[in-house]
Amino acid sequence: MPKLSPDDWERIRAEREAGLSFGRLASRYGIDKAAIVRRAKAEGWGDGADAAELVRRKAMAQVTGTAITDPEKRAAAIDTAAELAANVIRRHQEEAEQVRELFWRGLEANRAAETLDEKRLAFETLKAAKISSETALNLQRMERISHGLDTQGGKVELVIERSYGIAA
Repeated sequence: MPKLSPDDWERIRAEREAGLSFGRLASRYGIDKAAIVRRAKAEGWGDGADAAELVRRKAMAQVTGTAITDPEKRAAAIDTAAELAANVIRRHQEEAEQVRELFWRGLEANRAAETLDEKRLAFETLKAAKISSETALNLQRMERISHGLDTQGGKVELVIERSYGIAA
């Protein structure tokens, strides 16, 4: 039985996940079918039924640079992708802090308000904080999914609730 390279195993996995049978792969690569079955089970290979997952995994490998086989280049690509992800997370933290500051400004202005105009202005600041937080949440969720920081467990559902108050 020939010794297969990591590239060979990558091709075998891709072909299996594209739907090729274990028998056909064993015949094509001149190895024992049981060896392929063991490796597929150990590494959690798909069977071609979920091609979308295979596409997502390969796309993420290309985006992050983990598809590179040269160890030094792969390590550099992983470091670059990790730094990009860290920058996204840091920016999200800064954005959350800005929304928090806007909220507290509105709350403090509301507590200190003595006139109706001051109360209205404070209320508008609180509304701006709410809108800002909802917008930031949606944008950050989409960005985290697109950068692979969060997995998308099914469909993303956006719920927009509107309330219209009646002025007294």
